Amino acid sequence: MTQYQSRFDTSLKKQHFLPKYWGTWLLLGLLFLFSYLPIKWRDCFATFIANKLYDTKFLNKRKKIAFINLGLCFPEYNEADKDALMRENFRAVTQILLSLGELAFRSQAFLIKRINFIGEHYIKEAEAQDKAIIFLAPHCYGLDFAGAAAISARGYPLSSMFKDYNNPIFDWFVTGYRTRFTKLAGKGTLYHRSEGLKPAIKSLRDKAHFYYLPDEDHGRENSIFTDFYATKKATLPVIGRLAKLGRAVVIPVYTSYNANTSKIDVICHAPLQNFPQGDELQQTELMNRAIEKVIDENRAQYMWTLKLLKTRPEEGVDIYK
Repeated sequence: MTQYQSRFDTSLKKQHFLPKYWGTWLLLGLLFLFSYLPIKWRDCFATFIANKLYDTKFLNKRKKIAFINLGLCFPEYNEADKDALMRENFRAVTQILLSLGELAFRSQAFLIKRINFIGEHYIKEAEAQDKAIIFLAPHCYGLDFAGAAAISARGYPLSSMFKDYNNPIFDWFVTGYRTRFTKLAGKGTLYHRSEGLKPAIKSLRDKAHFYYLPDEDHGRENSIFTDFYATKKATLPVIGRLAKLGRAVVIPVYTSYNANTSKIDVICHAPLQNFPQGDELQQTELMNRAIEKVIDENRAQYMWTLKLLKTRPEEGVDIYK
């Protein structure tokens, strides 16, 4: 078995218990308490908080970014459409944030019951064919529930990237729950994004699946411009190479908090057929079409507040000013 040991250290040190970190520890304590509250009650409380905060100045910057993204991607949306989508967006992210402690503190059986896993048969079919899987997962607020509670907690081997939070307590907390169930499969790892794709390829060749977030803007130098809804987006053209070198199938996956059932819907679409095919541009375009399709499962739960479109085809343009 080929195991990749990350060089990124998230272990706790003595200095992490100094007073400067007490606020972070208090927050984790609140997440622990929220993880054991009745879910319906917690969801109602999250909705109350979201409605109160939505119109405050605190969120103006993020709302501006989201409205710009939505306007470029969906020119048919008027201001009322954008506002309605973002109100739902903020309600969902608040409900998910208050649920986050479940990933660290609740049992494996509890987490499995929290997930409505749609399309799991695509994973079983790939494994039956001895195929590694690249889970193509755009940035939605519940993505950790897909990786930890839907995939890892069911014993599927999984590797993924980690980007530090510049807070060692959060780094320890997040890496802890993301790797909590790795032992069930006996393989898979978590590594820092700065280490590149080499550990992902090693893991895939060892039949440990890879949870890949493909939609961040990594700048002009590393990207090509591809269609993304009604606009152009700077996109890393690596999915074809990754699938080929890792000998893997690509399964798009999306996570959406269902306010009606108070469960997390994790939705797998069918694997991309005959992939990779064509050149890098064609492969990246195919990837973006798949990303759009899963986002359309629930547009309101995508991270529109990220600067997804910062790098524009026209140099020197800053759309988020």
